[in-house]
Formats: sequence, structure tokens, C-alpha cells
Amino acid sequence: MEPGIAWIIGGGSGIGAAVARLLAKRGWTVAISGRDEAKLAAVASDDPAIRPYPLDVTDAEAGEATTARIAGDLGRIDLFIFGAAAWQPMKVGDYSFDKFNAVVDTNYLGFIRLANPVIRQMQAQGGGHLAVIASVAGYFGLPRSAAYSSTKAALINLLETMRTELRPSGVVVRMIAPGFVKSPLTDKNDFPMPFLMETDDAAERIVDGLTRSDRFEIAFPKRMVWLMKTVRWLPYPVFFWLTGKMVGK
Repeated sequence: MEPGIAWIIGGGSGIGAAVARLLAKRGWTVAISGRDEAKLAAVASDDPAIRPYPLDVTDAEAGEATTARIAGDLGRIDLFIFGAAAWQPMKVGDYSFDKFNAVVDTNYLGFIRLANPVIRQMQAQGGGHLAVIASVAGYFGLPRSAAYSSTKAALINLLETMRTELRPSGVVVRMIAPGFVKSPLTDKNDFPMPFLMETDDAAERIVDGLTRSDRFEIAFPKRMVWLMKTVRWLPYPVFFWLTGKMVGK
């Protein structure tokens, strides 16, 4: 992809902010959205090519309006990256509706609320790239992460469907699956995080993957990806023995 217009959901901090800065440095005009206006303004102050558009992804009407506003202000949306994410540690065996609802409403339904408006815009302009930051945590049912892991698995499944369905209309669907990356989300973790990456390193891998190819899966670091995929394809007796070790059983 040549530099154009990008829109990043979750651009006020963490990976989203780092990706916004790198895209702007490489010649893109970047709209960033999130709930915290102060954080958006701080990121936008780093580069005049970055423009803040506050948005709560749990508000469907606001999502429609913001999509139209960005397309009107900037002319088009060549690259859309959904990176909003909610995460909170959960105790083993805790499947509280309220906790799940908060995570699902942001991680999964947040994207669903924006999908149609963004797709319509891209189809009207002749195409575009639609990317979602999922996670290697979506490759299998990860103990102690029931809500977060299941939303990421749902996103991966959905994006696989969308890749096939939307390609004929010129919308290229991409799935980004990072491992552990330093961010406000991972700062909450109180457990070891193997292969923990710096935020700027993750951003560079994402931007390179999006702009230098049109492959579906952008997953890293490779050691973490292959470890997670290997665990997923183990026979179930071995799989459940191994995941049981993760909860001390």
C-alpha cells in the first residue's frame, strides 16, 4: 500500500498510538479514535498528520457518525485498524456475566458496530484494507483469560469469513495477532509474559505487514505464534493435560 488515509481505533495509547506515529512518519494521514480525549490529543500533538476523533465503540450511532465525518474530512479511508481492547484478570472458574459483557461489548461488538459503516465507505471508494488486532490468545482456550481469549477467538473466526466474503468487492481483510506487548493492558498482568515485546517493535511489525503485503495473518513473535499453534493442534487428552498445568491441576 502507498501512503493514504488510515483510521485507528484505540489510537490513544499502547500499540494503536505507536502504529499511528509510525504511519504518520511514513507519510500517512492518520485519524485516531478512543474514549480518552486527552490521550488522543497527546498523540496527535506529536505529528500534524495525526488527527483525533473521539469515539466510544459501544455507541453504534457515534460509530456511524464518526465514520462519515472522517470520510468527509479526509476524503476516504484506505486503511482501518480496530485495536480497541478491554481486559481484566479473572479468577479460574469465574464466568461472571458483567465481566464478560464488558469485554465482549468492546472487543467483539465494538468492531461489529463499525464494520458495516467502514465497509460501505470502502466499497463506495473502490476498496480498502480492514484490519483487526486480535491476539495469539485467540488461538485456543487460554486458562485465566476466558473472556478476553474467547473474544479474540471470535474475531479471528469472523475475519476468516470476512476475508472470503469481502475480497470480490475490493475490501481486503487482515488479522493481526500479537503476543505479549508492553502496554497499559499488559501492565495489569501479574504473571510471567514470555517473549514480551517493546511497543515500537510491535508497531513496526504491524505497519510493515500491512503495507508490504496483503497477507491475511500478521502474527508475532514467531516463537510465541508457533508455540500457541502447536498447543492448539495437540490431541485433546494432551491439550487438556497441558492447560490443566496452567491452572495448577
